[in-house]
Amino acid sequence: MQALKVFIALTVVLIVTRYLPVYYSSSEFGDFVRHQAARAQSEWQLKQSLLDEAKAQSLPVKDSDISIDRTNDVLRVTVDYQVPVNLVVYNPELKFHVIGSGLLPQTR
Repeated sequence: MQALKVFIALTVVLIVTRYLPVYYSSSEFGDFVRHQAARAQSEWQLKQSLLDEAKAQSLPVKDSDISIDRTNDVLRVTVDYQVPVNLVVYNPELKFHVIGSGLLPQTR
């Protein structure tokens, strides 16, 4: 019975230590996406800053994961990406979906 409790405790610790950093990094990246979308000057600059931040957060975001749409004066960015988690015997992929938007600068 004691061995089962130790096994369960170690399994919980493994899961928490693998999932928590991924969720934290993804949360930080989501905040960054929303902030950058609100103050974006150009689509290229926005995409490049998002890729740089994803790399800094160790998230596997690719150029093709970022979608930027312009509608009138509104810029909307959507980032869909997956992060693999290594749990020794099982390797799930966590899926994340982040949306940010902002107004484009007025040109006269």
